[in-house]
Amino acid sequence: MPTGRSTDQWGNDVTAAGADAVRALDKTLMCNLALGRETGPLLKDALAADPDLVMAHSLKGYFFLLMASGPLRDRVPKVLAAAEASLEAATSREKAHVRALKHWLDGDTSGAVRAWEEILADHPRDVLALRLAHHAYFYMGAAGGMLASVERVLDAWDEGFAGYGFVLGMRAFALEESGDYAAAEEAGRRAVDINTDDPWAVHAVAHVMEMQDRHGEGIEWITGLQPHWQQANNFRYHLWWHRALMHLGRGEADEALRLYDESIWNPDSDEYLDLCNDVSLLLRLELLGVDIGDRWRVLAKKAGSRTEDRILTFIDCHVVAALAAAGQVDKAERMVEEMASAGGVFADVGATVSKALIAHRVGNYPAAARLLGDVRDTIVTIGGSHAQRNLFELLFEDAGDRRA
Repeated sequence: MPTGRSTDQWGNDVTAAGADAVRALDKTLMCNLALGRETGPLLKDALAADPDLVMAHSLKGYFFLLMASGPLRDRVPKVLAAAEASLEAATSREKAHVRALKHWLDGDTSGAVRAWEEILADHPRDVLALRLAHHAYFYMGAAGGMLASVERVLDAWDEGFAGYGFVLGMRAFALEESGDYAAAEEAGRRAVDINTDDPWAVHAVAHVMEMQDRHGEGIEWITGLQPHWQQANNFRYHLWWHRALMHLGRGEADEALRLYDESIWNPDSDEYLDLCNDVSLLLRLELLGVDIGDRWRVLAKKAGSRTEDRILTFIDCHVVAALAAAGQVDKAERMVEEMASAGGVFADVGATVSKALIAHRVGNYPAAARLLGDVRDTIVTIGGSHAQRNLFELLFEDAGDRRA
């Protein structure tokens, strides 16, 4: 197919067969920013318009890796090869995206982040590079990097560019994770004012309210915007999870459990975030003395498919917790051994956290308290938000109380 150059809606040159392919790519990126359910079909439209579209192949590989799923990761080499096959006529920006994809596939997340930041230095409105760096910093536990990444490009954006509200939403979440709650709430509310269909910005303000124990306001905020975020992909379950946490903060465990059953649990989902939401909420409910019934057994069936992935330490810790809670302690312990052998954060922090989760489950509270105490200063490196990692602090405190 003949190849030329077109410009996307952010002013970046795109190597493509025609403007139609670039417009399809623009729509895909905007839908992705909104965490929309049509992102996949829109990407297929872009590839149909130009089967050699380098950025579409790169985006497809990114999407597979964002899912943090072993089977999907195994499909990325083929996608990477398709992107590399069209590199001869590609721009330097497009070539950098393909390099980033290769780094990420190889497990070199830091290398991928460097590539994205190099792109942003020359193309500050490359919203894909910005969003991916945002995601990577988050799961590296690098709130400062997440904030600096957005701040560096902010002067290149204003309301005249599509997606500006989404950029403010990313800034809001980075500010919240950096502890600047006032600025985070201001940025998040402005982002939602610009674009109510931004679940990430809604979520950023909800985080502020959770961290400040403003539970009533948080429930009102999340519920009031529900018609908008309920249209999102599986991320909508995470906002239901946040609302459940608000109810726990008000001592309304029954309501949190109702939300789990009616709005959070999806038996058909294999998304890692859904699994982590489910595990985290059930553990919190148990700490409050709620009988979980058969829910752990059902959840462990889902968790069992992820024991071999070794993609994100944050996920692995939740998988271990689910297995142990369902009585599959031997399987959980084998997974911890594999984490220890994997090196890096899996071994240095994740394996210790996971041992603590097992110890707490089997009633060895002194060991649970000691192990969690050993990693209190480094647990941020497993990724996740302050609100998500607070689960491990709650378990640490519970183990200490029971030990006493």
